[in-house]
Amino acid sequence: MEADPKVSRVLGVRRWIVAASLGWGLLLAPDLLSAQEGAYAFQIRGGGTFPVTDFRNDAQGWEGETGMGTPLGMGFTFPLYWFFGGYLGFSQHRFACDEDVCWKGEPWVSTGFDVALRVVVGDRGIRPWVQGGLHTHRIEGRVSEGKRIQSLHSEGGGGYEVGGGLLVQVGERMSLSPGVRYGSGDVPFSARPTMSLRYLVFDLGLVVGF
Repeated sequence: MEADPKVSRVLGVRRWIVAASLGWGLLLAPDLLSAQEGAYAFQIRGGGTFPVTDFRNDAQGWEGETGMGTPLGMGFTFPLYWFFGGYLGFSQHRFACDEDVCWKGEPWVSTGFDVALRVVVGDRGIRPWVQGGLHTHRIEGRVSEGKRIQSLHSEGGGGYEVGGGLLVQVGERMSLSPGVRYGSGDVPFSARPTMSLRYLVFDLGLVVGF
């Protein structure tokens, strides 16, 4: 028995109405698409840093080979507008340095501040997040030059970091947050060529809402 064409059209219209209502609900309801894990939250993160390329330049490759290090970061998230949230934080990235370049293989240390936009989908359970923004760099290290050891620090510098991950709720106001970010920046020195940083960060954060 064939279905009545009028009934099929009515059912089709109803399906579109339901789908449109759900779509608008996701966009407009803050409980379903929230700016972040809570109205405000604090997070602390740690993990591993992985250079994508050596920290060098074509003119003078004095930075040499670099390797895996450790990052540490902390910051606050807060609501901004619609489903966008903000992030303000501080972070330090360490990168292994070749012993032929750095004294006793001491790492390069990059310290900086983060200002970013952030979106978190959902308000409970497991929620994906994405984040991107500006990151400042101040690089410090000690370089061997023959029998002489020279302490170096950059004159400012900056770039960006973009990434994403998950928020996994483990308590009423607490979540674990695995994530990955890509960072890029150019860091000038007074008497040496600019150092170009390209790196990945894999880390795990503890997020507490308040």
